[in-house]
Amino acid sequence: MRVKNLAELEKILARKQVLQRNTQPQTKDNTPLPQLRIIGLDVALRCTGWGIIDTKNEGNVHVPVDCGVIKTDQKAPVSECLRRLAGGVRELIELYKPDAAAIEGGFYCQNVRTAIILGAARGAVIATLAEKSIPTHEYAPRKVKQAICGLGNASKQQVALLVSQMLRIQTDALALDSTDALAMALTHAQLLSVAQGFGIPDPI
Repeated sequence: MRVKNLAELEKILARKQVLQRNTQPQTKDNTPLPQLRIIGLDVALRCTGWGIIDTKNEGNVHVPVDCGVIKTDQKAPVSECLRRLAGGVRELIELYKPDAAAIEGGFYCQNVRTAIILGAARGAVIATLAEKSIPTHEYAPRKVKQAICGLGNASKQQVALLVSQMLRIQTDALALDSTDALAMALTHAQLLSVAQGFGIPDPI
């Protein structure tokens, strides 16, 4: 099944809105959720997307804060990319003070070198988050797509379109890496509210 037109996307959105309105967000001990600031990170060596949202007390109100990318020149050595990536994440934490982080997990690479480089980039990001005591949760790409679009094989463009609808923002001028990062933050926020916290993976 593929989403081919706006009418189908609107149906998906309507189902999500009804589910969110009818679900009272609670933690595992049945206390109301406080406002939470979540940073999503779509990690890559030379272009890492980031997106930050606030989840309000009701749990069904997600407010966009900011998003963007951390970029490094294509000719820069790996060590410089990792330095800039760690430094960029550190600056984002100091500026926006997130309460939790969501990053992509469960990736698969046929190329061993690519897997090693991506692992190094993820390590730099995770270490920086841990340094600042930010609990970090991993979500497989398919799980994020299912949470946002209802389809595990949705395209990046479809994810961007649903993110724009859910957060009421224009995403035409945004990099797909940053909308993917917003989608990760939204996935974590939805599990906090809809699943009452039981579906949230343990911090890594």
